[in-house]
Amino acid sequence: MSLHDALRRQFSIPANRSFRRLLAGRATSFLGDGLFTVAVMWLVFELTGSTTYTGLAGFLLRAPNALKLFAGPLVDRSRLGRVLVGSELLGAALALLVPLAAVLGELSVWVVLGVLPFMALTELFAAPAQTAALPRIVDRESLVRANSAFSVVTSGVDAGAQALGGALVAAVGAVALYAVDAATYAVAAVVFLGVSIPAAEGSDDESDPLDLATYRRELREGIAVLTGSVLGVMLLASLLANFLTSAAFAVLPAYAASISGAAGYGLLLGATTAGVIVGSLLAPVVEDRPLGVTNAVGLSLAGGLWIAGVELGGVAVTAALFAASRVPIGVYNVGVQATVQTGVPDDRLGRVTATVSSLSNVVGPLGLLLGGVVGDAVGATAVLLGGGVGIAATGLLWGALPSLRRFGAPTTVRPGAFG
Repeated sequence: MSLHDALRRQFSIPANRSFRRLLAGRATSFLGDGLFTVAVMWLVFELTGSTTYTGLAGFLLRAPNALKLFAGPLVDRSRLGRVLVGSELLGAALALLVPLAAVLGELSVWVVLGVLPFMALTELFAAPAQTAALPRIVDRESLVRANSAFSVVTSGVDAGAQALGGALVAAVGAVALYAVDAATYAVAAVVFLGVSIPAAEGSDDESDPLDLATYRRELREGIAVLTGSVLGVMLLASLLANFLTSAAFAVLPAYAASISGAAGYGLLLGATTAGVIVGSLLAPVVEDRPLGVTNAVGLSLAGGLWIAGVELGGVAVTAALFAASRVPIGVYNVGVQATVQTGVPDDRLGRVTATVSSLSNVVGPLGLLLGGVVGDAVGATAVLLGGGVGIAATGLLWGALPSLRRFGAPTTVRPGAFG
């Protein structure tokens, strides 16, 4: 497929109203999240001057998401529209707590850190619900392009928000961005109200009781999809990179402060997301190519580019190379996501995606926490280099393991193949 054809198909699907509203709601929520990420990490660094605390902030923000594993069976039995709306409204209320503390003169790093895990809890149901909703709204043949559209639009919003967030922090301070985040959560909730999501094929009736025995059985069914298929190997291959890149993001505020400042921090964050956008946009170009080869080559190259960005220094050069290093990550995300959504039966998709997210949110927060501590001990640059090594190592694993290296194109995956 040529790039021109891929771009034309990318922006022509899907046309249904529910997909557009789901995409709009997700983008609105990501707008606030991008601002929130910059505000939290910079406010904590500003209050403490320590990468240990910024690592702790990242840990507290992501660690509760490990509990998504236990939310999976509930998501598969829930009305996904209600889950989406309720999660956004809860996020709006929680985001206002830090500005309220500032107004009352009670703002401290402990207030900021105390709010973070509760903010993270809003994602326990929201993220698996969005993933489970997409294949119910669009047809199977459009999943790669629909995921690409999701990633392009939401990552674009996220990149712009992070770059803008750095400038806004420098201009008006981090606390004001919390109020903006609350407003975006509220708007997203209104948008999600218009999404119509059909019931999953093969799902149990919602009126069926969910006793403890049934809950445990359905939880094991979701885990078994991973342990009994190549999806589990894919997940293991990404955990090392997740751990080391999370450690890198824990020290990014300190690294940015040493070469630029708050505006530079927003620029570096925005650049990494911009690279993911480009990769997501290019994903349809390689949707008919073997996923194993694409990821082995792409992730190895990504690690090298990240390391070059750290070594060469200078905020502009580093931002450009960081962006380039994330292009293969965007391709990877779309391809693997479409593979999961096609190969996992609809009635187990919430459980499977929740399990994957839980494992990622065990490894990621630990990386953030350790990265912050190590950053104070050996410096931010060394930790950032370790992140590049992790990405490259993941590419080498995709090339070394036969089950990954020989994996075919996402478009060739049979529906329900991993059931």
